[in-house]
Amino acid sequence: MFCRSEANASKVRVCLSETAPHENPLIKNEKLRQLYVAMVESRILADHVAHMQRRLKRSRRLATTRGQEACRVSTTLELDSGDLVSDTHDGATDLLLGIDIGTVLNRLSRGASDRIDRCTGHRQMPCMEHVNERLDMASGAALAFKTLNQPNLVLIYVRRGDAVGGSWKRILTLAAKLELPMIFVVLPDREGRKKRARVGHVSARAGSFGVPSIPVDASDAVALYRVAQESIGRVRGGGGPVVVECVALPTKSTFVDPIEQMKDFLLSRNVCTPAWLARAGDGLRDRIARSAKQSRAEE
Repeated sequence: MFCRSEANASKVRVCLSETAPHENPLIKNEKLRQLYVAMVESRILADHVAHMQRRLKRSRRLATTRGQEACRVSTTLELDSGDLVSDTHDGATDLLLGIDIGTVLNRLSRGASDRIDRCTGHRQMPCMEHVNERLDMASGAALAFKTLNQPNLVLIYVRRGDAVGGSWKRILTLAAKLELPMIFVVLPDREGRKKRARVGHVSARAGSFGVPSIPVDASDAVALYRVAQESIGRVRGGGGPVVVECVALPTKSTFVDPIEQMKDFLLSRNVCTPAWLARAGDGLRDRIARSAKQSRAEE
């Protein structure tokens, strides 16, 4: 169990250490803090990219990953260096996979016409416009891993609206039949969307195609991390593909901020202090500022 909130200051310091005796054995405090920092950095980058595009007055803007921090961070954190990721967006995945922020911003500054080059980074597959092309490419890479008996997998992000139709059924059916090492992460509806698809609908359909799936709260980074861990273990063990359905659960408000939910979780269990939370994104902010300064100097 986690340290209780009524613990005194000395106990809190013990709770924050790597060897705290009352840490949750499933997810260590250090890992929880790592999750939070990555989520905050993803939000900082999303906001910076949005500002950059407004400043450049782009007629065609890149899709934002804002609000998807829990879905993306929790599912990529435990990937190995040989795993591949197929994504629809720009910037966030590069950052999570360890690309230098200067390189990320340089790619994004080129504009929407250079999509394939900008989306092809370390461990990231080419970002094709059409979802069917990405699904085919991802399944081909997964088949190569399986044929070569390599212990790697392909993680592919799919918008909820694309997890329908004949192509989706065809790819899942094929992946199940060949037991391909793939994890399909279905992203939630866009923030603020009034009409939501029935919770678990994608999972039910995936199950009918032979692929195990589970709906998970898109704002719950801890639940998503545990599901991702189990899914990665299954796929690496030869168990075949998995679908992780990130769903926006019905609430009184239109949107539950995953970062605020994670912050409340950490504070309630004394995993960190408010001061630590306030500094969580400082490292990336400094790197962005240095990159911008260097770019201006090179102009």
